[in-house]
Amino acid sequence: MILYTVMPQEIVFAEQNQETSAHEQIEYKGVPLLVEMKGNEAEVIQIMSTNPMHFLHPDISPGQKLKLNV
Repeated sequence: MILYTVMPQEIVFAEQNQETSAHEQIEYKGVPLLVEMKGNEAEVIQIMSTNPMHFLHPDISPGQKLKLNV
C-alpha cells in the first residue's frame, strides 16, 4: 500500500503502535515471569528466567493461571 500524505508516519499509524495489553513482569516463587493480569489472577505469558531449571516447573508454564495475593 502506498500512502501519499504530508503527515508524519507516527500520526498516521498511531493506533497500530499503541499497546493495550495488561502484560506485567512479576517474580513468582523466585522466577521472573511475564504475565497478563486479570484481577487477582495472572496468566503466564512467558518465563523470563535464564535458568533452564525454571522451565521444567509445570505450575509456571505459559498458559497457567496463578492466584496472586495482592
